[in-house]
Amino acid sequence: MVVDARCPLRPGDSCTLCVPGATGPQDCPTVAEVMRDPDLRERLAELRREALAPAVTGPGA
Repeated sequence: MVVDARCPLRPGDSCTLCVPGATGPQDCPTVAEVMRDPDLRERLAELRREALAPAVTGPGA
């Protein structure tokens, strides 16, 4: 079974290797930069919460 890596910066999207030289999220310089910056990391957490909200509350809630 093959598992596609998910992009930590785009909730729900697969890693598309959009940064030349990256082999996945584990060595993506963009992901590393976001995780290093406290403000960007907090904004990412907000985006993840927003992306999960419909799944938690269910459709039509």
